[in-house]
Amino acid sequence: MSNTRASVEALLQPFTEKNEGTLDYHGLHGFLTALTICPTVLTEQERNENIFDSEAKLPVATAKELNHLIAHMQTAIDRGFNNEEEGFSLSCEAELEDHDDEALANWCTGFMVAHFLNEDAWFSTNEQEVCELLLPIMLASGLFDDEQEFKDIRKDSKLTEDMCSQIPEVLMELYLIFNAPEEKKPHNTGKRRL
Repeated sequence: MSNTRASVEALLQPFTEKNEGTLDYHGLHGFLTALTICPTVLTEQERNENIFDSEAKLPVATAKELNHLIAHMQTAIDRGFNNEEEGFSLSCEAELEDHDDEALANWCTGFMVAHFLNEDAWFSTNEQEVCELLLPIMLASGLFDDEQEFKDIRKDSKLTEDMCSQIPEVLMELYLIFNAPEEKKPHNTGKRRL
């Protein structure tokens, strides 16, 4: 994935320098992770407008390379969710200990950008559980820092750190809700005790 990462960073760098709203590598990884968890049908133009935070006119060769890299990243993300040995890992896994890390914030922001594209689908089933699971990602994104609930959580650095460290497990739970709902249901094979 490091070769893919270098290619994505090189492709996005000119755009991130011009527009701070453009997703960086970590933001793109978060964006694609959300789309893998809860697929949303987007045209290439819609997808790119969200990645670049504007209408991006990409040269044909750049668009082709971006499509190839995104397909490679999405395959790797999906494989991570389905690999029981290694499991899914964030592009900024090492930064999970530092809840104020920019890479983690960018990853979570990218995730939330994709989430906002199809909020209704995210909450169509298990709304309460999904809301609770999204909370650590929302917190780490920094997008909700003006809301009192998030201000209160941020005051407690231990709680904030604990919540941010839960993000990989939260993502697996979300993935199972949307992609393997039968695995989420508890199997009650024993007799009921009175």
